Amino acid sequence: MSTEALDKFWPLVNAIVGEIWGITEPRIEDAAVKNNVPIELYLYSELGLEYFSVEEFQKRDPFSNTEQFETMFARFDVKGWIFPTPEEHYQVSERAREAVRGIIQVGDAHLARFKSMPDAELKQLLLLLKQIVMANLEAPEPPEKWAVYKRFRVADDKSPLIVRVRELLLDLFAYRDDSYLSAARPHFGQAGIVWNVLHSVWSGDATTAEQMAETMSFRGFAAEEYEVAIQAAVEIGWIEPADVRGSFRPTQKGGELREQVEKLTDEYFYRPWSVLTQDELDALYQLLTRLREQLSVYYRSVSEDGHV
Repeated sequence: MSTEALDKFWPLVNAIVGEIWGITEPRIEDAAVKNNVPIELYLYSELGLEYFSVEEFQKRDPFSNTEQFETMFARFDVKGWIFPTPEEHYQVSERAREAVRGIIQVGDAHLARFKSMPDAELKQLLLLLKQIVMANLEAPEPPEKWAVYKRFRVADDKSPLIVRVRELLLDLFAYRDDSYLSAARPHFGQAGIVWNVLHSVWSGDATTAEQMAETMSFRGFAAEEYEVAIQAAVEIGWIEPADVRGSFRPTQKGGELREQVEKLTDEYFYRPWSVLTQDELDALYQLLTRLREQLSVYYRSVSEDGHV
């Protein structure tokens, strides 16, 4: 089956994860504050909770300012959440893992109140997702499987069905990142900020250095740093000045490169989906669509009641 026939799945999975985070993350943040757990420990859990290092983190996030990581590592070290090792990385403490597990479980407890889909449908969805996740792990590289192996998992076979579905969806999320980075990294190497520039201009999210610093503030780069990266992107022919002074647009070369990376990402991501038959894919799409619709209704209802 061509990837074009499967293209509809990733936006749907991405949207469902967004709905789930809307339900769980406010509770996770509250629990972190209540228990004096740095919220960054939770955020970094998708990068693994075994060892921390800039090199490790850049395996999944080569797009952020590494100074952010180094500053946070120093804070964690002082508080005893992590410990330096002779191998020039940090060992994450069992205390940190249990703290993160605890606050994630608070979020999952609220997600478990979702009862808008019959257990039979959730079990069917769980089975289909699990087949894909297992196929991802068994598939040959590329993509390099870093995120999908490193991410910190909390759900187990005793967890509520919707929580187990959440875990599998985040496994797909991680494999999507693995696929994207395997497709894109050969083009930017260590210069993730330059790729940020191309993506922002190509997507239209930001076309000036100031806009990039604002829309991607979580990346930790200042406008001045984006100005340097913009110049680099111009020099390699990815972007060019636009009609409005100080703004930029992708060149034909840059646009084609970005489209090429998206296509290759899809090829890597969907290749293992051949484990499912067409009937199973149709059922999966129907179940995911229903889950998104029902999660959206549930999120609105609990938000209006002030429960999330």
